[in-house]
Amino acid sequence: MVKMSKTTKFTVLGTMIVAIILPFIVPQDNYWMGTILIPFCYYTILAESLNLLQGYTGQMSLGHNSFMCIGAYSFSIFCVNFKFVGSQLVGLLLAIVVPFIFGLFIGLACSRLSAIFLGMATGAFAKALKAFLIAENWLTGGANGLTNIPKMKLFNMHQLKTWQYNKILYFFCLAAAFVIVVMCWRLVNSRTGRAFQAIRNSTVAAAAMGINVTGYKFLVCGISAAMAGFAGVLYAWDFSYISADMFDKLGIKLLTMAVTGGMGTIPGPIIGAVIMGYLPEALRFLGQQLEMVYGLMIIVVFMFIPTGFLGAFNALKDFVVGLFKKTAKADAEVE
Repeated sequence: MVKMSKTTKFTVLGTMIVAIILPFIVPQDNYWMGTILIPFCYYTILAESLNLLQGYTGQMSLGHNSFMCIGAYSFSIFCVNFKFVGSQLVGLLLAIVVPFIFGLFIGLACSRLSAIFLGMATGAFAKALKAFLIAENWLTGGANGLTNIPKMKLFNMHQLKTWQYNKILYFFCLAAAFVIVVMCWRLVNSRTGRAFQAIRNSTVAAAAMGINVTGYKFLVCGISAAMAGFAGVLYAWDFSYISADMFDKLGIKLLTMAVTGGMGTIPGPIIGAVIMGYLPEALRFLGQQLEMVYGLMIIVVFMFIPTGFLGAFNALKDFVVGLFKKTAKADAEVE
């Protein structure tokens, strides 16, 4: 069994410890919970899902936010119209299965397209989905979106005060994010994960080694879409309202999370989610210009730190350790 690297352990466990302590330090209001802490959890899941597809398998996607949108709408439409006992559990299953099926359709594009052409196709899919959601007012609420989405009813949480509900929802989301991060780590270090990475490095070489390239592309598209769909449910529980515009704006934000943290690593998306979870609040004064900042961040990272902040940290750590070793060796030679 492959052991988790020290960097991964430090990032995951360190983030978990801080995340557990934070709710007891920050002001006990709905702003911190609903706007910063809970989004960090589903952003982590969403970024890990894109990282699995793009970072580990090399399949470019510019419309991955659409799967989160499909998951959120599948859950919300079902739960708004059906309110029997266990309806939320059925809605949750739908939010995972429906994006998984759509992910398989994108897998068909992955098997025939590559690089920028695949990115264009996934981006076009996201735009087509937005147009459909706005046009079908009878089903989706149109441009106004869906309102009155039922709150999470686990342990009668929906009967609590808003700040109490948000705190319990936060710990549920945090636990879900932790479990999914560990599952992703186990997956990428399994035989299936090694096949993903072989496809990323060279589809020709992977096929020559006997790897079913098309089959694995279908699989990773389905898994990553299902993860994004689950994140959509947490998003719906957080806001109790969804619209097509909300998810449309997540596209470049999601890509920024994955790229700035470090693609092709498990800790990278976590770092990206932390940065992108707080950055909008720190730069709130920029208003509509915030997406320009995301674009600039992607350009700067690609130009100067292509391995993301995690890669930059590892490079700095190796440099410092190497410097100390050289100093120690020089001192030993002098003696």
